[in-house]
Amino acid sequence: MATEISVLLPVYNEEENLPSVIEELDGVLKGIGPPYEMIVVDDGSKDGSPAVLEKLVLKYPNLKAIFFRINRGQTAAFDAGFRHAEGRIIVTMDADMQNDPRDIPKMLKMIDDGYDFVVGWRKNRKDGFVLRKLPSRIANWIIRRVTKTKIHDLGCSLKVYKKEITDELRLYGEMHRFIGVLCESAGGRVGELVVNHRPRVAGTSKYNLSRTVKVILDLITIWFLRSYETKPIYVFGGIAVGLFGLGSLMSMYVLWEKYMLEVWVHRNPLFILAVICFVLSAQFIALGLLAELIIRTYFESQAKRPYSVSHRLGFKNTPAG
Repeated sequence: MATEISVLLPVYNEEENLPSVIEELDGVLKGIGPPYEMIVVDDGSKDGSPAVLEKLVLKYPNLKAIFFRINRGQTAAFDAGFRHAEGRIIVTMDADMQNDPRDIPKMLKMIDDGYDFVVGWRKNRKDGFVLRKLPSRIANWIIRRVTKTKIHDLGCSLKVYKKEITDELRLYGEMHRFIGVLCESAGGRVGELVVNHRPRVAGTSKYNLSRTVKVILDLITIWFLRSYETKPIYVFGGIAVGLFGLGSLMSMYVLWEKYMLEVWVHRNPLFILAVICFVLSAQFIALGLLAELIIRTYFESQAKRPYSVSHRLGFKNTPAG
């Protein structure tokens, strides 16, 4: 019987939590009914996690494991899990026991109700305020303002997807926290569910404030991809037009000063600034044209389309792509 549900767990130094989280998750999935698999992606753990996983795979027939040679981050672990998953529905969650597997059936019900992607909302989060909750709230607020997403908790790993959504995702950097935004951009129907969040009882958190810079840089990337993925000339060209206009205004003012106030050009720094604006304007136009060529190469080299089809009706043959 074909696998219906695939649950992905990225792991990095969680040897104390692995036996408990797999046992609890396996019990919940057995109660749901459809055929399932659990895929643990070990992200180059330096503790005993790989050895624990090797024993657990022998104990649980539905458990599979992927081992990275070195640490590549949670985003890479999710991406590897997506590529190996066989289920029609994909579930992701952390292996630190803070996500509650008993929330999975409720999220699956939302998928059955027509959602393409369901994200958990840790409304009553059991983490430290200064180092975890406060930075997370600030980051979520900034991301919502920039991307216009309605999702409250972009950092929650407990998520459920239809496989056609994950098949289209290509994740880099720290992009896993922006999956909801990417799904919205593709036109997916996104749902949100308040989930139970539990305090960590073993192991140590892998999150720290150094990730803030990475999130900000990834946010800029997401903003660009969401708004201008297929039309980068609008960004670079817009900047070029602005610089050209600014240079033109300064040039006219320089001419006015020369003929009305007798301020010579070689004594006027505005002339140099105007020339710089014209040069930068030409450079941004060139960048925009190069970006357009790169975008076309990106799509055409993979036979990739700049749109996502929800479903088709009335066609005898499915078009290629």
